Amino acid sequence: MSTIALILALVLACLIAAGLYLWFKARNQPMLTRALPFIKPTHRKLSGEERAAVEHYLNLQNKLSNKLLPGSSTSLPTAKLALTPHSDNVYPVTHAITRYGLASDEPNKWRYYLDAEEVHLPPFWEQYISADNHVEVIKTQTLPLVISLNGHSLKDHIHDRPQPPVVTAAPTRNASIRKEESEHVELVNIRKETPEEHALNRPNGIKDAGIISAALLLLFFSLISPVLVIPWMIFVAVLTIAWGCWNLFRRPAARELKEVHCLRGTPKRWGLFGESNQGQISNISLGIIDLIYPPHWQPYITQDLGKTTDVDIYLNRQVVRQGRFLSLHDEVKNFPLQQWGKNAVLMASSLLVLVLLLTYIPLSLPLKLSMAWLQGAQKIEVTNVQALEGVTLRIGDQLKARGNGMCYVPPQTNATNASNFMPFDCSGIYWNTAAPLPQPESEVIDKASALLATVNTQLHPEGAEQKLNPQLASAIEKSGMILLDDFSDIVLKTRDLCQAGNDCVRLKNALVNLGNAKNWNTLVKRAKSGSLQGINVLLRPVSAESLESLTKVAASSFVYNETRQAAAALNSPPPGGFLISSDEGKQLVNHPQPAVPLNEYSALEQWNELQRLAGMLLHTPFEAQGVITSINVDANGTRHIALHSEPDMITLWRYLGTSLLLLAVTVILGYNAWRLVQRHRLNRRRIADIQRYYESCFNPQLTPMSLRPMA
Repeated sequence: MSTIALILALVLACLIAAGLYLWFKARNQPMLTRALPFIKPTHRKLSGEERAAVEHYLNLQNKLSNKLLPGSSTSLPTAKLALTPHSDNVYPVTHAITRYGLASDEPNKWRYYLDAEEVHLPPFWEQYISADNHVEVIKTQTLPLVISLNGHSLKDHIHDRPQPPVVTAAPTRNASIRKEESEHVELVNIRKETPEEHALNRPNGIKDAGIISAALLLLFFSLISPVLVIPWMIFVAVLTIAWGCWNLFRRPAARELKEVHCLRGTPKRWGLFGESNQGQISNISLGIIDLIYPPHWQPYITQDLGKTTDVDIYLNRQVVRQGRFLSLHDEVKNFPLQQWGKNAVLMASSLLVLVLLLTYIPLSLPLKLSMAWLQGAQKIEVTNVQALEGVTLRIGDQLKARGNGMCYVPPQTNATNASNFMPFDCSGIYWNTAAPLPQPESEVIDKASALLATVNTQLHPEGAEQKLNPQLASAIEKSGMILLDDFSDIVLKTRDLCQAGNDCVRLKNALVNLGNAKNWNTLVKRAKSGSLQGINVLLRPVSAESLESLTKVAASSFVYNETRQAAAALNSPPPGGFLISSDEGKQLVNHPQPAVPLNEYSALEQWNELQRLAGMLLHTPFEAQGVITSINVDANGTRHIALHSEPDMITLWRYLGTSLLLLAVTVILGYNAWRLVQRHRLNRRRIADIQRYYESCFNPQLTPMSLRPMA
């Protein structure tokens, strides 16, 4: 089994190492060699004729760019296109083409996108763009190049002379285009969005919180799972938690940040004559670009109308910054987003795990032992009481004690129930320096034994000495009758046992009837005076059985009562000392258990068993070993020490893992409950705070509000 586990561990380690290597390799490879998001895995090779056409087109295009570059007024000239070793692969794509343009003095300033990836489209194919386009793309040093569009290929235009591209206003999907030759929009810069701007479009973390929640449940199930799968479950859970926390708290990578185009122009409202509102809030445009504003900017966007203004937008025309004050970056910086959904998920999952821990796993022992191990437990071994008294004991210490002590006698919970007879419980040992208690003795038990013995001897005379002559005894036997040859002895022994007037009432009445006396006192006087000497009492078998049963019942009541009192007297050890017990119920002595359950003994047999056990267990060798789980002192000054078996390594890790998981879910529950309430409250007033901030910016006569970043 260990070999299989080792092999599985090595295989898993190799898979993890390979996965990490591929992940780092994918992250660090150049952008141009990465797979484009719209490209499918299927591809074909570039033919020789197509390659010649592509090279011819790129040469013409680069020459045209060199001619236009010196007189260009734009700050970002067109980069040259060049083939790379990866350009031999042709990728077919069926997708919508988004056209995005800026009005300027330079021709051919249209930019084309497949999804969010910019591609180079030959300008003479503008007229062939449709809603869904079948294109073929190859990679170049800068932008992917479209070599085929809806059946039109570059090899068909290899002999065409390059013409200055003419811009047409054919509307395309996801593009809002308007002819406005008089408006000038300057592309100032292209930058990456800031982390604050990215946070507005970033997922709210509920998915990652759900992953962490699943890992917490996996950690709980590892506490109750077979030993073989525990390491794997913990390993997977820890990796999952690390992955979820990394996704929750990491800063976005550069490749995840979208492009933001920084423009300069004059925003204008187009009224009812604007094109392609497409669900946007306002009908304000910057040149030919219809702008989309955040909803809470609506009262303030009119401040910059008709003025030359800097506007930062995404490719989808969403405005992220305008003018001096309107800025999503500043909003998130001064009024952070309050994403409380992840806190709700983590709070609910940690509460569920906490309930499962409290319901299915005993927590008292793991918590005690974990705290003791953190404080540093000690090993103690003693062989006498004085040595144990001189040691400072703490919960979690390992104790090993050997010596002679008295087995614990539990108190009688129901004094009238004889079935609870259990004189000694050797899972607990009284250990002190006092003299051992004497064995239990009772005169009442002796009297009851004498009564039972005389009745039994007279009713069953087999082997006993007969006081009658043999002929009379033989005749009585043949008649089926039973002879009581010493009736006065039965009466006197009954008088000695049942001294109170209400004791043995039925037995006394039966003896009065057999003695033909007026009452019990008269019968006793006759027996004491010797009047009953020589009087023989003949009984039928039924009457003999009834007399024997009445005698046993009367004697047993006294015997049971004396047995309980004697056992209770044993539960009064001298004050001081120790009571060492096993909280698992393990026996601390090396004596065999009785062959017959004690409750199945008769009354006299229970008394005899009590005496036998007392002689053996009132002062018996014992050995107790384990971890101290509780220490307390009773009213007699006796220190009670509870021991638990020393856990093995697996149990030890279970205890430690239970304590750590309990601590972790408690902290997660408390923190996320607090953050949920706080963030939900702040989120409700965030937009109002932002608008008050803008009011103070656009109306400086008002008292500026104090900005306090909201965590």
